[in-house]
Amino acid sequence: MERARGFKRVLDAARRPLGFEWYAYHSLSGVQHLETLLGGAHGYVLEAARAEGILDVGCGDGDLALFFESLGYKVTAVDYPPANQNGMQGVKALCAELGSGVEVREMDVDNEFVLDGKYGLAFCLGVLYHLKNPFFVLEHLARVSRYCVLSTRIARCLPDGAPMPEGHALAYLLREDELNLDDTNFWIFSEPALRRLLERTRWEVVSFFTTGHTVGSDPTSLDRDERAFCLLKSHYGHQHLELLDGWHHVEESGWRWTQKRFSARATSRVGMKHSRVEMRVFAPPLLIEKFGTVALRGWVDGVEVAPLVIGSPGIHTFVRGIKKPSEVTEVGFELDKALGADEYSRELGIIVASLEFA
Repeated sequence: MERARGFKRVLDAARRPLGFEWYAYHSLSGVQHLETLLGGAHGYVLEAARAEGILDVGCGDGDLALFFESLGYKVTAVDYPPANQNGMQGVKALCAELGSGVEVREMDVDNEFVLDGKYGLAFCLGVLYHLKNPFFVLEHLARVSRYCVLSTRIARCLPDGAPMPEGHALAYLLREDELNLDDTNFWIFSEPALRRLLERTRWEVVSFFTTGHTVGSDPTSLDRDERAFCLLKSHYGHQHLELLDGWHHVEESGWRWTQKRFSARATSRVGMKHSRVEMRVFAPPLLIEKFGTVALRGWVDGVEVAPLVIGSPGIHTFVRGIKKPSEVTEVGFELDKALGADEYSRELGIIVASLEFA
């Protein structure tokens, strides 16, 4: 946090000779929350960021992007001029004033957009409730980023103070002037809704906490503002795993077809050991129509476990304990039947929706 305070002084000095309207909030004040999410046991995230770069979505005047560049990271900063406080003059002027190498990109992420390359870490801070299409944006970020730090406003009550039904995934759609007289505010999620949205867009919640008015927060009151901060790990296309043999390219949904035999390896976070493997597979109707039933055998670190017999189309879950928990676990699977390459141009075994280790 001390480094952030020092860099804020650098930014303030760079701003003085530049005479236009700046972003109204101090972006570096949230570095303390980033330290909570990224420090200690989660230092591997910053290792990924150093190796593959950082993507800052909704960068404002670029304070956070420039700060991480000063720490030695390669950063791409994205915003959209019509929605930016000063049409992105601020981030461009600061980059020029500081001789920065931050890549600044103008992009409307609320419409179809394409981000090329791969990023170790994405920042999506205070952006989600400004998006008309948060589902699309989060899913696209999951495709191109290994990890994400996300913050957004959430609510526990309705504007009239009535509690939202506990445990239900609800979102409140704001009127144009209902929150801070800002017509770029749209969706305020309940915590269960935010968690479900992240799950549906192929993110694993690694760490989560809230700040602000954490008892009776609502979507519209400035004095009842609650913020969720999340560290997320992308599971899109099973990129959280080391895929070994027998996998086809990722589908648009983030799922993957396999061949008849397929395998993967998982490495746990420092100090943790895997004790259970859970795989959700989708058996397509054409597989069951042709064979009636298929048997899925499995091995965990070379030890065979009980098979799963699938006799109906749809989602099926394969859950097995690991007899000797370890930090690195390798699993292998084999189907007794598969659709042939002569019929479908490639051997098709089954679709893996998720493969998790705990």
